[in-house]
Amino acid sequence: MRNLKGLIVSLLATGLGAGFSPKAPGTAGTVIGLLLAFGIRDWSAISQVSVFTILFFAGWWATWEWSRNTRQPDSQRIVIDEILGYLIAISLLPKTALVLWIQFGLFRLFDAAKPPPIRQVDRYGKRFEIGALQSLFVILDDLLAGVFALGVGWVLWRAFLIDIPHP
Repeated sequence: MRNLKGLIVSLLATGLGAGFSPKAPGTAGTVIGLLLAFGIRDWSAISQVSVFTILFFAGWWATWEWSRNTRQPDSQRIVIDEILGYLIAISLLPKTALVLWIQFGLFRLFDAAKPPPIRQVDRYGKRFEIGALQSLFVILDDLLAGVFALGVGWVLWRAFLIDIPHP
C-alpha cells in the first residue's frame, strides 16, 4: 500500500511525470495543464470548478508529501502548481485553441518573471519548514501568476477577440 501512495504522490506532484523533464519542468507541467484544459473545455462550469478543486486539494497534499519525503521544500520536480496556475489563467475566458495558447504564454511569462507581489509570496513561503503552510505557498505563487495572466488575457479578449462567444 505504501508503494501505491508513493506512486499517487509522485504522479500528482510531478504532473504525471512532467516535472522530471530535464529542461524547463515548469513549462512541461504547464503543457499538462494545457492538455487538461483541452480535455475538459466542453465540460460544464461546475465540472471544471470541481476538477480544479479536487486537483488543488490533492495537489496540496501531494506537494506536502513530496516535500517531506524528499526533504526538498520547493523542488523543481513539483509542477502541480503550474497546472493549477494555468487553470486559473484560463478560468473565465472562452476555451478556444487560440485563447488557451495565448494564456499558456502569458502564464509562463508571469510564472517565470514573478513580478510583485508574486516574487514576495514565493520568497515568503520559503521561510517555512516543510509542512502544510510551506506546501500551500509552493502553490500560491503560481495561482497568483495565473491571476495575472487571466487579467491580461481578459483585457486582450475584451479588446481584440470580442466576437468570440463567452463560455
